[in-house]
Amino acid sequence: MDRQGIADKFADFVSYSACSCFFNQSDSVCYTGWFLFIYNIMLCNTQNTPVRREMMEIRRLLSVCVLCFFLPSLSARHYLRFNVDFSYARDFARASASAPELKEITLADAQAMIGSGKSEALRNSNGFAPGIGFGYRFAYKAFLLDLGIGAEYRNTVNNLYPINNVFAADIDDTGEPYMGRHTWSSRRTSLQHAGIHIPLMLGAEIKRFYFLAGIKANMDIWGMSREIGAYSMSAKYDRFMEEWTNVVGHGIVADEPYKTAAQKRAMEWNIRACAEMGYCFYITTRHTNSRIAQPRYYAGVFAEYSFAGTSDCYLPLLVGARLTVLLPLAEPHGCKCLND
Repeated sequence: MDRQGIADKFADFVSYSACSCFFNQSDSVCYTGWFLFIYNIMLCNTQNTPVRREMMEIRRLLSVCVLCFFLPSLSARHYLRFNVDFSYARDFARASASAPELKEITLADAQAMIGSGKSEALRNSNGFAPGIGFGYRFAYKAFLLDLGIGAEYRNTVNNLYPINNVFAADIDDTGEPYMGRHTWSSRRTSLQHAGIHIPLMLGAEIKRFYFLAGIKANMDIWGMSREIGAYSMSAKYDRFMEEWTNVVGHGIVADEPYKTAAQKRAMEWNIRACAEMGYCFYITTRHTNSRIAQPRYYAGVFAEYSFAGTSDCYLPLLVGARLTVLLPLAEPHGCKCLND
């Protein structure tokens, strides 16, 4: 039997098992549903024919039904989730980033680069990124499924490459022409972002220890940047042999602080790989002995790294601590009344 035949037989077995477990109300439908789901993702395009594709689309739909309708009907637990994040943010320059090309650059071009983001090149940065979130957590035995939405604010300070040796003819404050050399050094830009994100996390909780892993889609809906640094210049006059620097009264300055106006940044998005692990705390009351019916408190650490996005400069990394509260949702109870 070839590979395609084996795959078909395996799919038939998984589908039959799913139906059998459903009609017999077996808890193994949880695992069957996940096997079916993984099978559809991995083998839906094993044979590129129209009939095959249509059949696999139907199976994909059935697997989604298993996950969405069969799993909640099991003896599972459902929670509302609220979390607060305290994280350290670091932006890594993309592989294509480099120092700005300054060969034969004009003074006007150099001034246009300052504060515009065109020369934010591109060294690593540091900052902080607090965040909040809420969502839904599905728990079946040790298995966890986490969905939701959250908000994030990220503020980083980035060290930039200097722009130096920009030559241009000019006239000083006394009206005398000279050839000037201009330098912008100690350049730093403050980047601020505010965005929303949608996480999809899978994991497990075993003896109060838990871990989650998945992906997060993040959209920066607001952004602002401001550049600060030091500006220096020198002048070469035709009637003097030496080069002049820091000449009071001629407008020739050295290490003069500068600050650009705040620049609004374009909307950006990125996809992040996420991982989280930590410990669960129960606070039971004397009114009930059930830990399941009580709020659950989690303290953990997490890491997120962007592997795709629209930013031309940076790949953000976040590492921090997360505090989570789970509030159990009310579950229907069957009637245990005696019949007349």
